[in-house]
Amino acid sequence: MIILLVLVIYILWRDLYRRPAAIPATDLSPASVLDRAALPDRSRLRVLGITILGIYAISAAGLYLFWYSRTRRTGFHWFNDIDEWNQMDKAGHIFSGYFQSVWGYEVLRWAGLNNKQSAIGGAMLGLFFQNSIEVMDGFSTKWGASQSDLGANLIGATMAASQYLLWEEQRIMLKYSMENGEYSKGELAERAAELFGNGLPEAGIKDYNKMRIWASVNPSKFYPGVLPKWFCFSIGYGAENLYGGFQNVWEDKNGIQHDRRDLPRMRVLDFSLDADLPALSSGDKKELTAFKLLNIFKVPFPGIKHKWEAAKVSNPNPNGWGREE
Repeated sequence: MIILLVLVIYILWRDLYRRPAAIPATDLSPASVLDRAALPDRSRLRVLGITILGIYAISAAGLYLFWYSRTRRTGFHWFNDIDEWNQMDKAGHIFSGYFQSVWGYEVLRWAGLNNKQSAIGGAMLGLFFQNSIEVMDGFSTKWGASQSDLGANLIGATMAASQYLLWEEQRIMLKYSMENGEYSKGELAERAAELFGNGLPEAGIKDYNKMRIWASVNPSKFYPGVLPKWFCFSIGYGAENLYGGFQNVWEDKNGIQHDRRDLPRMRVLDFSLDADLPALSSGDKKELTAFKLLNIFKVPFPGIKHKWEAAKVSNPNPNGWGREE
C-alpha cells in the first residue's frame, strides 16, 4: 500500500509539476542498457544466465535456512492438500507461476529472444522456480509435495505464455493485494501469529485471511479508444476465518485444545477497479521498467464484496504428513 501511494504521488508530480527536458532533433546517444536487444545477444544471455543461477542459489539457501531447516527431513512423499485453506494456496501458486513467467519473458526479450522464444522460455523459468520449491516440500515431514500445487503452477505459467503467444502482451493480468485489519486479541490473535507470523514479509506470503489474488482485465487492449489505456476491471478471490488448513481446530504450544468451528470459513469475491501501470508510463526506460515490476500489485480502489460459507472438510491425514501448521 505504501509503495503504491508513493507511486501515485510520483505520477502526480511527474505530470503536473515536472517539466520534460528538451529532446534534440537528432538524438545520437547510444541505446539504453534497458532497451531490448534486436537480436540474441550472447553477452546479455551470459549475464542473464549467471544472474538467474545466482538468484536461485540465494533463494534456495534462504528457504532452507529460514524455512526447511526448522523441520525434520524424510524421504520424498506426496500430500493431498487440494481442500486446504479454501484453495487460497492454489490461487497463490497460480499467481506466482504467472508473474514469474511474465518477468522471465521480459528478461528474455531484453536479451534479444523473439516473442515466441521468450513466452515459452519465460514459462519454463517460472515453472522451474516454483516446482523446485515443491520438490523441497516433498522431503519435509511438515509438508509434502502437492500435485495440485504443480498443476496450479502450470496454470499460472500457461496463462502468461498463452497471452504472449496470442497478443504479444498481457491483457488479463494476475495481481496481488493484502487486506488491512488486525486480529482480535486472545486465542485467534495467538493462532494467527503462530500460523502466519507477525511481520509483514512473512504474513504477506502466508496469511490467507488477508491476501487477495486478482484478475485485472484491460478493456482498451481488446477495444482500443473505448476507455483510458490504463483502466482495468478487476475481480479478486480471498478467504476469511481460516485458522487451520482444513478446519478451525488446533492444539496450542501448551497442549490446550481449541475448537472454533463456530467461525464459518468464508470464501470472498471482490469486485473493483485497477490500473495497468505500464500504460501510465511517460516512456522513460527506467520508469517503464519500475512500473512493469510493480504491476504485480493491484492499485487500491473502492470495491464490493460477496461472501459465502465454504463447504466443511476434514484433514485426510491428521496424524501424518500435512500442512495444517
